[in-house]
Amino acid sequence: MKRGLGHRRLAIALLACCATIVGRAQDGPPAPIDDPDAYAVYASLLPNEWTVTAAHAKRLVFLRETDAYSRCMPKGPSLETDWKTTVDAYRAANASVRFVREGFPLGLPYVVATKAEIDAAFHDDSVKPGLGLGWDGFYKRYPDSGGFLVVSAVGFNAEKTRAMAYIGHSCGSLCGGGTHHLLENVQGTWREVRPRDVQFCMWAS
Repeated sequence: MKRGLGHRRLAIALLACCATIVGRAQDGPPAPIDDPDAYAVYASLLPNEWTVTAAHAKRLVFLRETDAYSRCMPKGPSLETDWKTTVDAYRAANASVRFVREGFPLGLPYVVATKAEIDAAFHDDSVKPGLGLGWDGFYKRYPDSGGFLVVSAVGFNAEKTRAMAYIGHSCGSLCGGGTHHLLENVQGTWREVRPRDVQFCMWAS
C-alpha cells in the first residue's frame, strides 16, 4: 500500500469526522463527559476491542471529540419497544459533540488527543522530511497505542440499568472498525447484550 493512499484515507476519515461534528449545531463549547458511569461502560467494552485483544496496546489513545456514528445505527423491533428509552437517551446524549476526559479508571492507561493533535502526528516531518509520515508518524508520537479509539457519549435509561454506546478504532491505512453496543447493568457490572431481533451495523477496513 502506497503511503499516499494511506494519507488520503486518513484525510477522508478526518473530514468525515469533522463533517459529523459540524453538522451538529450547538451553542457554546462542547460539554465534557463527566459521568463515571459512562467511563464504566467504556471500560466494560475495551477488553473486547481489537486495540486491546490484537494490538495489545499498553497506553490507549482516545479522540477527544465524540462521534455517535449515527449514519450506521442498529435496527430491530426491540429498539422500538424494550430498548426505546435507552436509544432515545443515546440520541439525546449525542445531539451535540461531547469531550472525552482523562483521569477515569478504564483498566489501562490512556490519553485524550484532539483531531488537530492526531492530524499533526500524521504530518510530522521530523524523521523523514517532506514525506509526511502518516501512520508511522502517529505511532512515533503514540507508541504502543494500537491506533486511536473513537467513542460516543453513552445513553442510559432512567434507572441506569441499560446503556447504549458506540466505539470504534483506527489503526492503519486498511485497519479499523467499529459498531454500537447495548449493555445491561448486572449487579453493578456492565455486560454487553445482543437481542436476537437487532441487527448491528458494523464497519471494518
